[in-house]
Amino acid sequence: MKIIIVENELYLAQSIQNNLSEKLNAKCEIFASYDEAVDSDGDVYIVNTNLKGNIEKLIEAKKDKIIILLAPYVTYTSVTQPIQMGADDYLQKPFSIEELIRKIVHLKEYYSLKNRTDKMEDFIEHILEDIEIEGEYELNFPLFIKTNFPKAIDKIVFEYAKKNICDIRLIDIQSVNPKELKNKDTIYYCKNFYDNPEIINQLSKYNTVIIVPKEFENNYPHYNMLEIEISKKNFLDDEILSIEDYIKFIILNHQHKLPDTELSKRLGISRKSLWEKRKKYGIFKQK
Repeated sequence: MKIIIVENELYLAQSIQNNLSEKLNAKCEIFASYDEAVDSDGDVYIVNTNLKGNIEKLIEAKKDKIIILLAPYVTYTSVTQPIQMGADDYLQKPFSIEELIRKIVHLKEYYSLKNRTDKMEDFIEHILEDIEIEGEYELNFPLFIKTNFPKAIDKIVFEYAKKNICDIRLIDIQSVNPKELKNKDTIYYCKNFYDNPEIINQLSKYNTVIIVPKEFENNYPHYNMLEIEISKKNFLDDEILSIEDYIKFIILNHQHKLPDTELSKRLGISRKSLWEKRKKYGIFKQK
């Protein structure tokens, strides 16, 4: 990690440099002005807001890096405006080196996690982009969904969560602990229905989406019911599934329609093999 220290108080700058080099194993460079630091290349910028010159130019050039301000006074000009332009955080002088280190470590972890999250969102969007959904569906929680293509519901739920800035938690009704269901800002999403009144009644208090069998009768009046029929071109046209994906697809979409004996016979595998496939794929038998 390379840290750029923009500070004209030489003693303070050297003290920061020595501490960060020792405690963070960081390579540090010191610059006495904003203009000198503009051409530098660092991961973290520690910037005195009380220097002469154009701090806006430095922040604009380095706003994709971590910028921590050192401000003698907290004012609009010294703190609020630079943060609005792209700086991340500030410390008011005098400050402890431990507090500075905590901010650096926290911001490094934050941006690392944000980068991973952004990449994961891009990946999910790529996986779901070929699914075509006609019309718009309003999700009124708690919600049961009957569908011929559960993967399409993945896209609907994902897009809802992204638009409304909320989390998604995949759950299994057979194994989830009701005491863990606490977050009002989370969508609890179950793709493998199991008629467990205790858990389902607990889930009714939250933003819950449960995919249920086609023949399911709604015995839970506090749940809304939505039926979504997806065109077969989404999962048949121009797509060659691997044997494993095909077996998984058939189990997910037909296990509520056929007994295990008939399902395993049509797949050309034994009932034991069917059980092993369910275990491998994390599929729980619907009842």
